[in-house]
Amino acid sequence: MNRVKGFEKVGAYLIPKKEAGEYKRQRKLARKLAIQAMEGFCYRAHTAFNGGEDGEAVVGLDKKGELQALIHLDPDGVDAILEAHQQGRLTELLQEV
Repeated sequence: MNRVKGFEKVGAYLIPKKEAGEYKRQRKLARKLAIQAMEGFCYRAHTAFNGGEDGEAVVGLDKKGELQALIHLDPDGVDAILEAHQQGRLTELLQEV
């Protein structure tokens, strides 16, 4: 892995070192919230694509294993999950994505 001064690689994304600790905490919470929300409308929810080019994502599957929902745990996805959770519309967001 190429190192970039002042940044830390978290998943597939470079995060400024000063923000990396908080981002990791937010990402962990977002992962948990997304899985819990998807379990309400999907047969199975789990993380996938860790180490992939687009980075880790939370996916929801139906009984046949078909994809029903997906959201990447990139900085934008994490922010969207946390914001939607605060607004009480996380399930709605995940069903749209």
